[in-house]
Amino acid sequence: MKKSICVLLIFLVALTAVFTGCGKNGNEDTYIQNTTGEQAGRIAESAYPEATEPNTENITTAYSSSDSAVADITETATVARTWSQITQTIASTISVTTKGKKKSGFFKKKTTTELTTTSIPTETEVHGEEFFNDAVFIGDSVTLGLSYYVNNQRDAGKSCLGKAQFLCSGSMSYSNSRGDVGKKNTIHPTYKGQEVLIEDGIKLCGAKKAFIMLGMNDFAAYDIEYIKGNIRDTLDKIIAKNPGIKIYIESVTPIAAGKEHGKFNNQKVDEFNEVLKGICREYSLQYVDINSQFKDANGCFNASYCGDNGSSGMGIHMNPVGCKAWVDYLIKTF
Repeated sequence: MKKSICVLLIFLVALTAVFTGCGKNGNEDTYIQNTTGEQAGRIAESAYPEATEPNTENITTAYSSSDSAVADITETATVARTWSQITQTIASTISVTTKGKKKSGFFKKKTTTELTTTSIPTETEVHGEEFFNDAVFIGDSVTLGLSYYVNNQRDAGKSCLGKAQFLCSGSMSYSNSRGDVGKKNTIHPTYKGQEVLIEDGIKLCGAKKAFIMLGMNDFAAYDIEYIKGNIRDTLDKIIAKNPGIKIYIESVTPIAAGKEHGKFNNQKVDEFNEVLKGICREYSLQYVDINSQFKDANGCFNASYCGDNGSSGMGIHMNPVGCKAWVDYLIKTF
């Protein structure tokens, strides 16, 4: 009898130890744990498989371990872009809560690790010259003049619009660039000496951004509704051929005083730019107001920027001073 009582007492003591091991608060024990750099690295590797391009979403990663007690880890921190910063952040003091569910008189524990970050930096924004490294400029003879200026600056060893490329052709418009290459009455840009459709040229350039300045050869020659259709057609084909492309619509520039004639006048330029603004709203594109940078007090092309204001000139092309002002404006804007 005494032996049986002893055995029973021993069993009760052991059972009590099991239950008290679960903590004073019943089935839950909360404590503070410092993870090592190696542990943090493993968490970071799972939660941030692409550490160079984190996003700003809450990231939840589940782990499970048979019959092992782990945790719900909740961390509020700013997660840096580099591995060392990520591991240091996660290796900081983390609150760990172990929860168990009673099953057959014992506690079987399931692990769930949840990382919730409130401030994860997005991809580093690029500004200035670097912004244009993956850009292509599309346009008529006005943009062609810009390309000559940029290339001359680069040939002189100066940085100019990063690594931007150009797809230009004199007299090209939204309307005359839509036909097939080689078709009569069509004008297309060239890529490495070969005529290409605009959308194909962008693809060949590998560009991620497209700056388009067209229209000077549209608004005086065609009905506005016809032009709108051609603009939409151009944009639709660019977007279809180049998924993810960012398109920027540059305004048409002013005409120099004394060079206006018929429908080719600054009032029509302003009206056409309003059409471009509407297209930008329709397609959620950014409108780049080059026009206002080159107007004089009378709303004409500022003579100090004009390169063909002579008797035989058209009064629309930039001189080097104008091209520099154009480049400076773009860099300041982006």
